[in-house]
Amino acid sequence: MADAAAIGHVSESLQALLRAAITNGGPLPGTQIDLRSPREIGVVTNISLVSLWLYRVRRLDELNNLPPVRLADGRLAMRPLPLTLHYLVTPISGDPLTRQRLLGLAMQALHQQPRLGAEFLHPALLDGVPASIGVHLEPQTTDEMSRIWHALHEPYQLSASYAVQYVPIDAGVSMAMAPIVLDKAATYAAIAEVQ
Repeated sequence: MADAAAIGHVSESLQALLRAAITNGGPLPGTQIDLRSPREIGVVTNISLVSLWLYRVRRLDELNNLPPVRLADGRLAMRPLPLTLHYLVTPISGDPLTRQRLLGLAMQALHQQPRLGAEFLHPALLDGVPASIGVHLEPQTTDEMSRIWHALHEPYQLSASYAVQYVPIDAGVSMAMAPIVLDKAATYAAIAEVQ
């Protein structure tokens, strides 16, 4: 199970995937993969980079009611916090055609690896459940994308949104099990009077 650092480990895993596909090879080698938002990066004219910005973290409601897990010592471990992470992939370059190529390369890499396995996963995530983490393109309307860019106080830029799920964060708490009930007794009585 992943600890509280899992969110950062997932970001590093995605960064490693994009570095393998873009930075270390392909038509635009040397392109940086930056975890900062496009606003934090600012205007760049002389280099090319891809912003892989985590802009939203959401609880995965479908898995929120998983039962606790019984540990080997008989204690119960609380269910993990299941998360979906939302990333905005934004190519940044002084040349519009280079931006389009960078976005295409990033989307191709993420499409080819819809599940991040041991090759790219941070070592701290390898022991947890699930053994791989799913990455998928998140369709968004123009209005939804405009809201993201409006929140950044930046003009709209070419970008794509990806959802990564599921990222379990260990509760870090376990509780002793109550003893098993061996005897049960029920007592019944008639209602004498209602006031």
